[in-house]
Amino acid sequence: MTGHVFRYRDLCMTPVPGGTVVLAADSCASTGEKPNDTLKCPPYHCGRVSARVVLFELLCVGADVLMLADGVCSEMDPTGRGIIEGFHDEMKLAGLSPEQLTGSTEENFNTSMTGVGTAAVGYFPGNFEPPVCGADDLLVSVGKPAVGPAFLHHDAPIATYDMIKTLSKDPDVHELVSVGSHGIAWEAKNTAALHHLTAELDENSGLDLNQSGGPSSCILAVMTDSAFVRHKDQMILTPVGHFV
Repeated sequence: MTGHVFRYRDLCMTPVPGGTVVLAADSCASTGEKPNDTLKCPPYHCGRVSARVVLFELLCVGADVLMLADGVCSEMDPTGRGIIEGFHDEMKLAGLSPEQLTGSTEENFNTSMTGVGTAAVGYFPGNFEPPVCGADDLLVSVGKPAVGPAFLHHDAPIATYDMIKTLSKDPDVHELVSVGSHGIAWEAKNTAALHHLTAELDENSGLDLNQSGGPSSCILAVMTDSAFVRHKDQMILTPVGHFV
C-alpha cells in the first residue's frame, strides 16, 4: 500500500513501504532537424538535454534514480534512434545503465517537429525530509544559465553531475535546486517561500537572474559562507543573493 501523494517543488512523491518514491517530468520540443524545429541540431541533443533535466531534478534532492521513460513524439528511424542515443549517453554520465530507460515512439503519423516527454522515477530510503534552510544562507549559482545555441555550443560553463555529488556531501550546503526555464530569480523566490524566508537578490551579480536556465544549465545552491569558500576554487560559483 502506498501513502498519500504530495509535492515538493516540481516533484511528485508518495510514501511506500520502506521509503518514498519520487517522480520528475519534463518536455522538450522543437529541438532537432525536422522542418518545424526552432533549434536546428541533431535529435541526439534533444535526448541529452531531456535526460539531463529529470536526472538533475532527482539528484539535486538526493534521490536514487531507478528508471527513466521517454515518450518520443517522432518516428524511430532516424529521429527516435538519435534521441535514445542521447538519453543513453547522458545516463552514463550520471552513472546509470541504458537498461534503466524505456519508452515509445510515434509510428502512426508523420511528424514535422521533434519532441519528447520524459519521466524519471527515484527513491529515498525512509521518509523524505525536506531540506532546512535559514536566514543568512547564501544563494549561489553553480554554473551559469544558458539555453538554446549557448547551451548547445558550450558558450557558458554549466553545472555537472560531479558538482552535484560534491555539494550534496557537504552538510553546509543546505539545498540544491535545478534551474530551468523560470530562471534563477524565480527559483530563489520559490525556494525562499518554501522555507518561510525572503530571497534578497544581487542584481549586480554579473548574471541575468531572469534568464532561462534551459536544460538545467545551472543549479541554485543554498549554502553557508564557509561552504562557498571551500568550493569556490573547484567550480564556477557566483553569489546571487541571500535569505533573510
